[in-house]
Amino acid sequence: MYCIDCVSILYVFFNIYFPKFLGFVNRKLYFHVIDSKIIHAACMRAAVTMMTIGVAIIEQERNRIFIPREPRINAIAQREFYIDSILNRGDRHCVEQIRMKPVVLYRLCDIFISRDLLRSTQNVSIREQVIVFLQTVGQNQRFHFISGIYYRSVETIHRYFKIVLKAVLKLYRHLIKDTEDTVPAKIMNNQRLYPYFTV
Repeated sequence: MYCIDCVSILYVFFNIYFPKFLGFVNRKLYFHVIDSKIIHAACMRAAVTMMTIGVAIIEQERNRIFIPREPRINAIAQREFYIDSILNRGDRHCVEQIRMKPVVLYRLCDIFISRDLLRSTQNVSIREQVIVFLQTVGQNQRFHFISGIYYRSVETIHRYFKIVLKAVLKLYRHLIKDTEDTVPAKIMNNQRLYPYFTV
């Protein structure tokens, strides 16, 4: 691409500007008594100099190291590899990363799906949404750090964090029951518990 551009620049120069340059030299030197052979030799030297510069530019562009345009990292494969490394390196490692075992994570994802609280999108699965949320909350990480791990933009991480947070908050209807008027005998007869459960 660059070599073609250099050739076209040289072509334009020698066909448009160089004849004008020769005409300018001839007009300036016309009033002086100088042999035409000297004028011709000076013009030829200028032409050879310009051609040498053009060839040097073309060679420099040919030897230039070009950076490929395609990405060097396959973000999708790296993301899946990282998620699999969290879930498949053992329960202890998984608990250290997202504060729950893989079995519990899959059960939580099933609850979100069955109650229609979360949906997979074209680019982000439910599993990834939940893991990103749990890792952000469990590790107290910033969105910038999480976005670097998952090769996503900060805006994407922030958006799915809010989506999962709203889904978690909606679970209270299914997990928390309203208090009854009567206090269970086990609590009422225990002096250590009962005062804290009075209304």
